[in-house]
Amino acid sequence: MISIANQRGVGLVEVLVALLILAIAILGFSALQLRAMGATLEATERSNAMNLARDLAERMRINKKAMADYQSAINSKSFETGCEYKSSTAGSPTQITYKPNCNAAKMAKFDVAEIYNKAQKNGQTIVINQCIGSNTLRCIYVAWGKTSITATNLDECVDPNTGTYVVDSRCIVMEAF
Repeated sequence: MISIANQRGVGLVEVLVALLILAIAILGFSALQLRAMGATLEATERSNAMNLARDLAERMRINKKAMADYQSAINSKSFETGCEYKSSTAGSPTQITYKPNCNAAKMAKFDVAEIYNKAQKNGQTIVINQCIGSNTLRCIYVAWGKTSITATNLDECVDPNTGTYVVDSRCIVMEAF
């Protein structure tokens, strides 16, 4: 038989082992939480970039006459701020129509100014370029984080020969017709 004197301190050792196992489990859970927060941040950035590109693509579809103006304006960062809507009364005081105070090219520059400001607030870079492998399609490129793009250098986002994404790049590509 084992005497009680030989059992002294065994309970304390069992408690310490249990605490060690619990501490390791908590550290693992903490690491999992950090990864989840990083994935959430990446998803938010990607969603913001997609919304920005979609907004620009819709504006380009509405103003098809100025498609080339969108590309040159956003790549050269030349903006227009004087396209506010003005009201005019036609016939009676109750009939008011609102028309933009500019032509198609100025409207493109005005749209680009709004998109560019949104991109700057989100810490994103946006450019428009010909889609790789197509002579007719334009692509909207939005990059964020450490990925840096310009109108003439998209190498950090996509492979210049195949148009495939570069591993670990933080960018999206959207075709605009």
